Amino acid sequence: MASEERTACSSLADQTSQEFHNLLNMLGIQNGELLLMEMKDVHVRTPSVMLDFAQDLFSAGDGRTELQQVEEKEEEKEVQPHLVFMVWQATTLKQLMQWDYVDETLFNIRNLFTCVPAALVLVVIPSGPQEELSQAVEALRRMQCLLDGAFQQLVVEAAVYKAGQPDGVLEVKRAACRALREVFNYQEGILGHS
Repeated sequence: MASEERTACSSLADQTSQEFHNLLNMLGIQNGELLLMEMKDVHVRTPSVMLDFAQDLFSAGDGRTELQQVEEKEEEKEVQPHLVFMVWQATTLKQLMQWDYVDETLFNIRNLFTCVPAALVLVVIPSGPQEELSQAVEALRRMQCLLDGAFQQLVVEAAVYKAGQPDGVLEVKRAACRALREVFNYQEGILGHS
């Protein structure tokens, strides 16, 4: 029974990964139109999880994934991504979603992009017990609603990334697939009405 469940979960993970990679290919991500951002609190020292996150997200078993790290200070070329993964530590996200910081947070996020991407996936990384995770997920959903309102043409999805767990990135891939499908459906609707 347990092996059947593992096989079913593995099959679902494989299907989700395949759909994720197909949608990325349709979007043209191979041309560098994807951005991973780690949103950090400058007052709190936490280890970076971006490399692990990127490897989990793009592992397809083909070994062709090439990651480039762009420093914030580099301004050689403006990045205009179609898909953005914005990764938050749970504690940072909870602090920023307090009413005192909401306007400032939205202003800062709005200023991150010279051109609004087609889709944004908010990702929270839990750092503590289940109660803290549910508070972080609540903050993540609030952020999603605020960004939906602030950016009318931006598709926003949200997910929890469970680092170090076998299917820890599956929810993130599902969220990205939902966002990309919505973008494609919108584009098809526009083209169909032309």
